[in-house]
Amino acid sequence: MVDKLRLDIESPLAGWAMVRLTAPGVRLEFDASYTPWDSIGELAQAIAGLLAGLPEQVVAWNTEPVEYEFRFTTQGVQARLEVYQYPDTRRRRRTEAPVAVVEGDTISIARAIWRGLRRLQGAVSAEAFAAAWEHPFPASTVERIGEQFRG
Repeated sequence: MVDKLRLDIESPLAGWAMVRLTAPGVRLEFDASYTPWDSIGELAQAIAGLLAGLPEQVVAWNTEPVEYEFRFTTQGVQARLEVYQYPDTRRRRRTEAPVAVVEGDTISIARAIWRGLRRLQGAVSAEAFAAAWEHPFPASTVERIGEQFRG
C-alpha cells in the first residue's frame, strides 16, 4: 500500500494551496491556508523527524474553518500516517477514527512525502512560492532529506 502513496501540493496562490494525498483506499483533497501555520515547512520538518526516528510528528493544516492533522508515528522501521479532520480550530484529541491511514516502512512513507515536496519545489520559483504562501519554501530541509536518501 505504501508504494502507491502520493502527496501533491499545488503551487500556492494568494495564500492557498491544494493538497492531495492518495494511496490505496485513501483519497483526501483540501485547500490549505498559509495561516496560522507554515504547514508546508512543518511537513518538511516532520519528514526529517520521521527519518531521525522521532516517535511522533504532527502537522496541522487550516482550511478555514476545517482543520486537518497529519500525525506521523514510528515504531522501529515501521511508520503510520493518520489524518484527522476537525470541524474548527478547537482541535481536541478525540476517540474518532482518522479519515485516512497509511502504514508501511518509514523510508517509503518519508520518500513519498519528500517527492511531493520536491515536485512542488520544481513547479514554482522560491520567490514566487514565498510571495504566494507568505513563508519561504523549506529548501534546506528538503535538500537535507534528499541527501539522506542518496547516502
